[in-house]
Amino acid sequence: MKKRWMLIPAMAGVVAIGSVAMAEDSAPSAKKQAEKLISLQEAKQVATQKVKGGIVTEIELDKDDGRYHYDIDLKDEKYEYDLEVDAFTAEIIKFEKEVEKDRKQVKSGNLLTQEEAIAIAKKKAAGTVKEIELDEDDGRKVYEIEIKDNEFKYEFEIDAVTGKVLEFEKARYHSAKKEVKAQTEKVAASTMNVVEPAKEKQSVKPVENKKSNKMLTKEQAIAIAKQHASGVVTDFELDDDNVYEIEMEDGDIEYEFEIHAYTGKILSFERDDD
Repeated sequence: MKKRWMLIPAMAGVVAIGSVAMAEDSAPSAKKQAEKLISLQEAKQVATQKVKGGIVTEIELDKDDGRYHYDIDLKDEKYEYDLEVDAFTAEIIKFEKEVEKDRKQVKSGNLLTQEEAIAIAKKKAAGTVKEIELDEDDGRKVYEIEIKDNEFKYEFEIDAVTGKVLEFEKARYHSAKKEVKAQTEKVAASTMNVVEPAKEKQSVKPVENKKSNKMLTKEQAIAIAKQHASGVVTDFELDDDNVYEIEMEDGDIEYEFEIHAYTGKILSFERDDD
């Protein structure tokens, strides 16, 4: 269970971290551990260096799976950001960015047609359009689009005025995942499914683990991904079909990998240049 330790309003200033840690655990080692934590101001500096011009709205010292980190929320004129900063190393271990939900929609110009919205979506996903709907979200007109191909389902939310992709989700069919798992060992080493990104298509050679009966560790899977992309790992997950799903970010470039947990084979790779 995730345990909340401390909530600090953005304007509250510096807080004595050591005293908070001792309030929860009076063991002598707790004070020593607290003395090694980076300060609130240092964590804030890490976040503002990552998000140039961003304003910190909330900072929270948290402990998750025995690891102390700062949860930091920021915002600028366009986006909201959610960061997790390791409280000992100052490493950014999580970074999320989304369009500020209450930002007013640009009113200039007419709404995009359905065909124009679909053309924008198909730059990121090939397949058949299963559903398209013009909706309103927080005063903003948006197109909600669902596209499917033989393996994946894609869901988009696109600004109906500017054409900006506000949300994008991609999920493999459950049945397709089972088929991939059953056939992985039979697929030729030179075969790989690559999803065409928005601007650049990359060719990647699959990497296989010689000990196919032993699952790759998290570090090994990330090492395979980092052979083809640089940046910070923002999300890491092992799904029910023994596939590692890894997301990385390097500045404005985002990468998504699916790597088989036993063979080390890259099942899909997407690069998105925002």
